[in-house]
Amino acid sequence: MGRPLGVAPLLAISLTLSLGLAASPWSPSASAADGPSDAPDKPPAASGPHQPPGKVASRTKSHRTKGKRAAVRGTKPTGSRSRSAHTARSKMAHAEAPTINDNIEITPFPSHAAAARKALAQNRREQLDDAEKAARDPRQDDRWQTVLFHLRGFDSRGDAEACFWRVIAYYRLGEIGRARKIRQSCDLSAKDEPLVEQEDVLSASLQPAAALPELAATGDRPAAPVPNPAGYDGAGPTRLEP
Repeated sequence: MGRPLGVAPLLAISLTLSLGLAASPWSPSASAADGPSDAPDKPPAASGPHQPPGKVASRTKSHRTKGKRAAVRGTKPTGSRSRSAHTARSKMAHAEAPTINDNIEITPFPSHAAAARKALAQNRREQLDDAEKAARDPRQDDRWQTVLFHLRGFDSRGDAEACFWRVIAYYRLGEIGRARKIRQSCDLSAKDEPLVEQEDVLSASLQPAAALPELAATGDRPAAPVPNPAGYDGAGPTRLEP
């Protein structure tokens, strides 16, 4: 039976192998020390003082922002320039606008003034004829209110013929005080005055004493007027053609 190997010889063999691998030219440490590295070359360091990357980036961004602000301050917005130009044009237009003369008399159909006057005269005559027809028609309902309706567009002081029929209508409605007041503003002809005076006497004869302006007591309640619905059968007023 053989004798087993001791521990010491095994240790000696392991140490010899380790030293041999370390001295071998193919070891990883020898390759790293003697041969060129596969890693890319690093850029050379800057000659100036070292600056942290973050600080350089922030300085560059700040410089660009200042440049943009300077450009914005030097440029006026397009919208403001357009509004300013529009305001200036409006002021110039108002300043150059001609002044309206309120004293200018406007004539309808200026190229046919004679035809316009003829049309207005014809319209006046038709309304006056309608008023006289209503005053004389025995079948007319609301006779004297209808007469006043046809005369609504006339001025009593400017048209004596219209004033005549208006005064007659108020006499027939029993409003003797109003009829006398309108009569004072009329420019009736000498032929028409007696006709109107007859209507005044007739209307006064129908009214109670309290309804007459000259007999009414101060503070008394005026009496209701007494109308005369009968149709007019007297002579007509003087026809005045413009």
